Amino acid sequence: MSSHLPAVRSGGWDSEHRLRARRRLLIVCIGGAALLVLGKAVYLQAFEAEHWRGVAAEQHQARVPLPARRGAILDRDGVPLALTRETFGLAIAPNEVADRDAMVRELVDALGLTRADARRATERKRKWVVLPGRFSAEQRRALGDARGLHWERRLERFYPQGRVGREILGGVSGDGRALGGIEQAMDQALRGTDGYSILRRDARGKKEASVALPAVQATDGHDVHLTIDFDLQEIADAALDQAIDSTGAQGGDLLLLDPRSGEVLAAVSKRSGGVRGVGAFIEPYEPGSVLKPFFVSTLLATGRARMAERVHGEGGRWTDPHGRVHTDVHAYDWLTLRDALRVSSNIGMVKFVPRLSPGQQFAFLRDFGFGTPTGVDYPTESSGRLPRPDRWSKPTAASLAMGYEVSVTPLQLALGYSAIANGGALMEPRLVREVRAAGGRTVQRRDPRQVRRVIPRSVAMEIRDVLVSVVDDGTATRASLATFEVAGKTGTARRTGAGGRYEAGAYNATFVGFFPARDPQLTILVRLDRPRGAYYGGLTAAP
Repeated sequence: MSSHLPAVRSGGWDSEHRLRARRRLLIVCIGGAALLVLGKAVYLQAFEAEHWRGVAAEQHQARVPLPARRGAILDRDGVPLALTRETFGLAIAPNEVADRDAMVRELVDALGLTRADARRATERKRKWVVLPGRFSAEQRRALGDARGLHWERRLERFYPQGRVGREILGGVSGDGRALGGIEQAMDQALRGTDGYSILRRDARGKKEASVALPAVQATDGHDVHLTIDFDLQEIADAALDQAIDSTGAQGGDLLLLDPRSGEVLAAVSKRSGGVRGVGAFIEPYEPGSVLKPFFVSTLLATGRARMAERVHGEGGRWTDPHGRVHTDVHAYDWLTLRDALRVSSNIGMVKFVPRLSPGQQFAFLRDFGFGTPTGVDYPTESSGRLPRPDRWSKPTAASLAMGYEVSVTPLQLALGYSAIANGGALMEPRLVREVRAAGGRTVQRRDPRQVRRVIPRSVAMEIRDVLVSVVDDGTATRASLATFEVAGKTGTARRTGAGGRYEAGAYNATFVGFFPARDPQLTILVRLDRPRGAYYGGLTAAP
């Protein structure tokens, strides 16, 4: 018996096998993808949750800076010299305004806009309108925070006293950077610390405050009280203008100091064309005869000479052992050291030069503050130039005795005279008196600081007496006052120009003094640059 088995169709079986394999591969791929998605989700939850929560928060929140109010700068009596005022910028989103007619009326009443301008600013077809100008806090309060109004708070620096004293104060840029002067020197105290607030964004993107969101309040800057007396600053400003105009000078400096404390009470510097600056701190010059009191102080303090000792005036013209010719304006016979200082005799000074060693002459000038920074609380100052003895030429000692081959700033010179006025102590100059917090609490007070004692009090008094005679019947009689006894000295020095060469007919005329002479409360320095005609310090700077 034969049996017939059906033939197996290998092609059909292979097709079904391939189909099942594809299904299994598809399941594996889908499962693998699901595992990858699940793994990524787990990773994000475990390791990047904070990041993505922050991204989500940024879409619904806005961080708005809260700028700190910059502290005020005031004079010694509280007169405001630099203040910060709050103003506001305003933009309008017309589509957000609920009642256009009411908004137009409010813009006219609160901001003073014309009705036509107010209607243009609220036209529905316009998405965003920025109103020009700035608006006060009172205007902002009057208009309120109605929908469609977007205020931007601005803090602006202004100087209520105008140009007077601005060279000392410096300035602040539009982005809040301090630019020179006290603004820069005291920026750390003045600027404060900015804060921020977090506002919630609604679905339309409008920002609104929420008590549930964090905020860091700004810390306002401290107030800086200066040693400057604004009344004196104003008087000095006008006086320097008058002196420049009356003498035809190209510029000048005027300083007022308290010799007891080193406080700067007024500082004015003006240059050609009326340009203001702080030349009294940063521009050294050869002072001439106003340096002679320091040479005589050195002679007395070292015991190398006495005021009554005499030298011959040589009739006003003399050639020293080095072949250098010295002249005086007037012809003199015998002169005591006191007389030589009183009449400002170059020959008299030079004849006493051999009494001192170069080291002694240098050391005392250095101790009086020449050739070194004063330490004034200002961003920049010049130390001037005082050559060391190992760099001296043969004529240098004589030149220094007459106020040449040395350059000093007006501030250094005024401090040197203040040391004579107060009995021999060099004081550190101060522009800043104290720093106060917003509530009035004093956070820093800068008390007077003595740098060093330069000469004994007895020597200072001897020099003072001679300087009184200079004003009474010497070269500075035009500086005398009917109400106070004045001590002072004049100087006229040739002026150097480009290349360090002396300019023909160009001079610096200087007067430095203090009063009342027996109880000095004010040191005054006046320097005039290139006065025309009568250029002597006693005729130009002293008055």
